[in-house]
Amino acid sequence: MHLIFGEAMQSSTSNVKYRFDFLKYRYIWLAVSLLYLIAGVAAYFVMGGFQYHIDFTGGAEITVALDNQVDISKVRSAVASGGWKEAIIQEMGNTKKEFLIRLGGKIESGLESKMQKAITEYIPGNKLEIRNVQWVGAEVSADTTWNAIYAIILSILILLLYLAFRFEFAFGFGAIIAMLHDILFILAFVLVTGEQVSLHVLASILAVLGYSANDTIVIFSRIRENFKKLSGQGVSDYDIANLSINQTLTRTVLTSFATILSVLAILFLGGESLRGLSLIMFIGIVVGTYSSIYIASPVMLAVRYYKELHATK
Repeated sequence: MHLIFGEAMQSSTSNVKYRFDFLKYRYIWLAVSLLYLIAGVAAYFVMGGFQYHIDFTGGAEITVALDNQVDISKVRSAVASGGWKEAIIQEMGNTKKEFLIRLGGKIESGLESKMQKAITEYIPGNKLEIRNVQWVGAEVSADTTWNAIYAIILSILILLLYLAFRFEFAFGFGAIIAMLHDILFILAFVLVTGEQVSLHVLASILAVLGYSANDTIVIFSRIRENFKKLSGQGVSDYDIANLSINQTLTRTVLTSFATILSVLAILFLGGESLRGLSLIMFIGIVVGTYSSIYIASPVMLAVRYYKELHATK
């Protein structure tokens, strides 16, 4: 690992040595994150909010297959000609023959026959097969929405309780800010890319939260351990945090790399149904690793500095 991470450098304020001064540009990285999140908020108002999957709006999902290749734009026009102007159409695979059609809101009876008529009349010379129809009623979608909200809130509360018992306030506050950063970052990504908010998306957010929290806890555990060892030797909090991040770097890089490889396999081999989940998990793992170093640790140091500053007054 010595050749990978380079020569060790010595702190200018103590005799502690570490390879990378991760916190040197912490204000720049905090500013970059803040600007991204502001851009996400602006995009929310410009784009009119999120697109929701039928899991949350109710409606129907229809998988159709044609016997000849058809451009997706023609399928969109065909579906719109049948009165479903707000329908969302996705191509399944790369054959240009199979498509997933999502219809939100209340659906009238006879959907299959109406859909078949609309597409075959608009695109003549093609036989249409309806392979699957999935219905989600309004009551079910309302239950799903509340269950998703409860799941996210409960997950955050459990993490908060764990952090409150295991670490002092500065560490817990840093971890909370990092988690909120990750949630907002992923939501902004979902919004800008036009990905629908579905159960898969929420599942990936919860998975990323757990991953990010674990990464942060590993770094914070080492920082706390080094505080006990080095604080009495005149080593600054800044140097202790930098040293701890360097000491856990190998574990962080290897764990992130192994997880990203698994997620990429799902992204490229898992099919259309898992694309959203795997893409968001990929982004989330990268952001979670970043936030555990450049968000959680600087915030923790800022809180400790603030407390020490007021304690001396």
